[in-house]
Amino acid sequence: MFKQILKQSVYRFKRFQRAGYSAFNSMHRHMTIGRLKAELCDLELLKAGRSVAVCAAVVLPLSVAAADDTPPDDALLTQLQLQEVSVMAERSAFQSDVFRLVTNLSAEEIQLLPVRTVADLLNYLPGIDLRERGATGIQADLSMRGGTQDQVKVLINGIDMTDSQTGHYTMDIPIDVSLIEKIEVFNGTSYGLGAFSGAINIITRKALQQQNKSWQLHGALAAGEYGYAQPEMAAQFKKGKWLQNISASYSRSSGYMQNTDYKIANAFVQSQTDNLNIQFGAQFKNAGANSFYSLKYPNQFDATRTAFASAGYNNRWSNWHLSVNAMYRAHFDRFELFRHTGNDNGQYGTAPEWYTADNRHWTHTASVDATAAYIYDWSKTAVSINARDEYINSSNLGQRNRVNINYSLEQSFYYNKLNASVGVSGIYNSQFKNDWALGANIGYEPTRNLHLFANVNRAVRIPTFTDLYYQSATQIANPLLKPEKAVQTELGVNYRVGIKNTVTDAALFLYMSATGYYRWGRDIIDWVKESDPDIVQWKSMNHTAVDAAGTELRIGMEGGEWLQRIEINYSFCNLQKDAGEMLSKYALDYLRHKASLRIEHKIFKGFGASWCLRFEQRNGTFSDMNGDIISYSNIVLLDGQVYWQNNYLKASLACKNMTNQRYYDFGGILQPQHWVVGKIEFTL
Repeated sequence: MFKQILKQSVYRFKRFQRAGYSAFNSMHRHMTIGRLKAELCDLELLKAGRSVAVCAAVVLPLSVAAADDTPPDDALLTQLQLQEVSVMAERSAFQSDVFRLVTNLSAEEIQLLPVRTVADLLNYLPGIDLRERGATGIQADLSMRGGTQDQVKVLINGIDMTDSQTGHYTMDIPIDVSLIEKIEVFNGTSYGLGAFSGAINIITRKALQQQNKSWQLHGALAAGEYGYAQPEMAAQFKKGKWLQNISASYSRSSGYMQNTDYKIANAFVQSQTDNLNIQFGAQFKNAGANSFYSLKYPNQFDATRTAFASAGYNNRWSNWHLSVNAMYRAHFDRFELFRHTGNDNGQYGTAPEWYTADNRHWTHTASVDATAAYIYDWSKTAVSINARDEYINSSNLGQRNRVNINYSLEQSFYYNKLNASVGVSGIYNSQFKNDWALGANIGYEPTRNLHLFANVNRAVRIPTFTDLYYQSATQIANPLLKPEKAVQTELGVNYRVGIKNTVTDAALFLYMSATGYYRWGRDIIDWVKESDPDIVQWKSMNHTAVDAAGTELRIGMEGGEWLQRIEINYSFCNLQKDAGEMLSKYALDYLRHKASLRIEHKIFKGFGASWCLRFEQRNGTFSDMNGDIISYSNIVLLDGQVYWQNNYLKASLACKNMTNQRYYDFGGILQPQHWVVGKIEFTL
């Protein structure tokens, strides 16, 4: 019934242009480019002046051998199986999977998953630990490979949005799921990106750039249990070379238990051409924070406001490429240990005499970076510099200001099936002075379907303002903390092959990836406390050493007529550190085992369904309300969605935690049980 595609054809295009005589245009067909060979992407796409070139994991049908539109019986044999690649012009930021593991989640996949937020999406990916305090990403701590929430970078269209006050607010991003074109997940340490344990890049939709359309309108209305409601609207307009993205949404819930209600409003605007990208975003959030930072005080409240703006320019002159970006982000947080009822006199509960004021924080981050690259026939040289100013004015932390300057040099080489790069980065911080990072990477493709890679990278992370200065009834920071340092080495393999169904003439694709890593961590920052229930204060400290070893596996199949996708993910991580009698709040409470199964299938005439089964085993202990030391229990979660759709409408019914599992991401903070949501969407 099935046979592997054995015949191989290679088509290489040296130039990508929009002229009518260019290779793709002359075929009079809509071409979608998949993964090209690494050196071709790095050389030709960078020459074309793209600061970010993202290529989807699809097949490129080239019917150049056919005299008309009727494909021959073996038409599939002339298709090129193009794998996945992500190339960025700046210093080995989100490098292609030539050198490391990059997991991608496309818009098509996202639309079929039973998700409502970016946090929901990340839960299904290997190597990611997404710990939530409230529902639907109200406050979500993102960590990777046994790291903490402060060790992961979050980017929007390649612009770093990481919060300098605390990693608890890094996921405060005004991006709705319907606006996402792709999520790139970078697993591991990177000297160039500055990622300590990983990073994610959220790419917004650019659909009109590949379609002969001038506008598109998308709207949705969702409603469900616990008073949940979410209307949203998004629009795209194309005028000449300019593409406009506009979206707005509002969501609210009365809460799945006492003091878990919330209200969130998002707005996002983007204007872009081939050489210019401008974006603005804002988020308004009020949320009941039941026991967020202490089980002793359940009636907490958190209100945040986030706004950002960025502008990026890139261009080429012969073999030279220049990319420049500027960004500003402002974040406001008002945290109440005892929730007010809506005015300055009334309070939710009775506050003790020692509680005299709420915590209020204004954080401002501004950055500018520039990268210049010169492309040879067989290599690339890139030089870059990034300056970042971080300022906070806080009722608790005081007024603090520091400047970070990163500068780097990287040399990449391409020869036949072998690719390699080496680079070094200098780090200056006005508070912690000078440090350094470096990386060496190699990739090899023995066959068209198989790719091997190895790398070693050193990275440094500066403590957040909260790590250094936060003082409260529940937390005491240490202003003498030192920066974290890590060296990681990694080996991995990617494999992808096409299979032909001789009955339906359809194409199936099998894919697999596996990687193993070891990270030597020094001066790792954590919040710890004694197990005595009468002691409620956590203190920040540097661990002498925290080493992480692990593996990540992914295997799946896509493209079936009925079974559209089946995928199995597994990740294992082990940290080597004895915390003694101290309880760890973050660094040693990590996912040891995580396994997930994704199934997406059709039912009948527009009906379909998707299912996600997830198993998690968390290392660590916590102190409950009675002061007893409890180990985290294993959890098994099942999410599902049934939908109907055509070209214009989609109606779906989704349920999170279908088996009513009682579980905790953080000790003592109960997560929602079943949560059913119905949604209607339209696209014009």
